[in-house]
Amino acid sequence: MSTKEKDRFEGCYQKFRGSMMFYVEGKTSDYQLAEDIVHLVFCKFYVHMDEVVPAAERNWLMRCTKNAVTDHFRSRGRWTELHPDTDALWTRGSLQCGTVDSPEEQYVRKELAERILKDLEKVNVAWYEVIVLCVVQELSYSEAAEFLHVSADVVRSRISRARAYIREHYRGEFLGDVE
Repeated sequence: MSTKEKDRFEGCYQKFRGSMMFYVEGKTSDYQLAEDIVHLVFCKFYVHMDEVVPAAERNWLMRCTKNAVTDHFRSRGRWTELHPDTDALWTRGSLQCGTVDSPEEQYVRKELAERILKDLEKVNVAWYEVIVLCVVQELSYSEAAEFLHVSADVVRSRISRARAYIREHYRGEFLGDVE
């Protein structure tokens, strides 16, 4: 990338990121998701920058942003069709409840996992989706990315953010209040 192209990209990022974030966050009510969508749009812009006329940069970026938001809501529709409830999710995957000896401990662990999933779904649907796909259903990052119509890097980022959130909010319960 030449200095001129780099300056153009950085200029567009500085100039249009705020309005793109405002639009996406207004539509989704989710700051983290807005960051992910804007990041994807700028990645797409980086790839196609030489095809976009400088005078049309704003229109191109906003159109791609609107399309990305639409794609997100379409994929959420498919998600709810495929996963109407989470009870079936406990029969397989790394959140299985059969890994603890006593039935009481199994119940407590299952209840904690359900609370965490419900909390994640409220806090950030995108985090919830990747945790269920990658952790509970044990899909690879690339399989989850294909299902969600995002890149594997976005899946990794969402998993990382979700795990950081879980560690921050549920550490004591996971470790039995021993740190």
